[in-house]
Amino acid sequence: MFVKLSAIGTVTLEDRDNFRAFKLVIEGTPARLDQARRALTNTAELPDDANAWIYEQALRQRPEVAGDAAWQGNLGTMIEKAKPHGWIDEQKKAIKAHIEWTEKP
Repeated sequence: MFVKLSAIGTVTLEDRDNFRAFKLVIEGTPARLDQARRALTNTAELPDDANAWIYEQALRQRPEVAGDAAWQGNLGTMIEKAKPHGWIDEQKKAIKAHIEWTEKP
């Protein structure tokens, strides 16, 4: 699954049933980093242009999955499997994701 930030600032959850892959896709180049940070304020933290911490609650509250008990359970399983690899920040309640920019600088 991946969180996508469009060029106009819309945030969507794509390929939502793929729990084996996780990333943040941002339309544009890394020059958009500050703009992306603002657009993703309640969704993710972007420490640099290569990595993101996506908040678990932001995922769970997405309208397209909020009422889907099976999806919620699968997300919990994904999080548990990711913990031993250092991809979960317990303090922030966030999941680490690499950032994929749609355009090269």
